[in-house]
Amino acid sequence: MNAVLNIEKLVPAWQALRATAPISHIESESDYQQATEFLNNLLDIVRDDATHPLYSLITVVGDLIEAYENDHKPF
Repeated sequence: MNAVLNIEKLVPAWQALRATAPISHIESESDYQQATEFLNNLLDIVRDDATHPLYSLITVVGDLIEAYENDHKPF
């Protein structure tokens, strides 16, 4: 796959998404709590509907949370 990067469109789209949803690398306990709350809200809406337009966002946010937990949470 040869994706063309259109930076003029990508930057404002990323900024708009970040203004709407806490999607970024989790660097603190506060970020972690915010991401976890966001994920729980998504799960309340999407549930297990794989056809929902936000379904893949659950995976993205879950991966961010898991990465933070792997680095910061004792087992």
